[in-house]
Amino acid sequence: MLPAGVALHAMRLPVIPGDLDARNRGYVQAYAECIKGFGSLKLDAIAVAMTGPQYRLLFEGDVALCQRLSEAAEVPVETASMALYHALKALGIERLSLLSPYPNWLTNLAVAYWESAGFKVDHIQAFDDKLVAYSVTPEEVARALLETRTEAGGAVVMSGTGMRTLEALHQAQGITPLLSSNLCSVWSLARRIPGGNIAPWMAAALPSALL
Repeated sequence: MLPAGVALHAMRLPVIPGDLDARNRGYVQAYAECIKGFGSLKLDAIAVAMTGPQYRLLFEGDVALCQRLSEAAEVPVETASMALYHALKALGIERLSLLSPYPNWLTNLAVAYWESAGFKVDHIQAFDDKLVAYSVTPEEVARALLETRTEAGGAVVMSGTGMRTLEALHQAQGITPLLSSNLCSVWSLARRIPGGNIAPWMAAALPSALL
């Protein structure tokens, strides 16, 4: 998915004990130290491939978080939730439907986040009242996309960063703008990298209006 000539370097978040809520709270606190872990490696931009931990912060908290991390790293740092926001704004989207692989409490936080960012959340398509982002199959994601209700001028947001969406996007294309978090991260940060043109098959997974 990355532009030609762009290399990807990964840094794992720490293993945090406790349930999903405890992990999400801990991840936000761990972002800055993880970024320091790249050491002297000269990076052009950094994507934090997470959405759920920021939902509790609401939109303004996410903006402030990205600003703090960017200032400390001296390169653009963007969470996956912020990348989704940029894509929605670039498409002129004001209302959305949410495909959620989260438990209900985290889905509710996601709705509050998107509403705080100025969007109208029309519909929620949930899989179960538990975290299934890492176990739901591409076929199940595609079926859920086809069942997701949308309003005219809206988009479907898939924000579970562990959810496999690429195959599902291919199967469900053409219904309405479909946006997944990590694809939007690649799109958003590639715009800031010298020579960061979108790769051809990455372009096939994105709404044409973003290209």
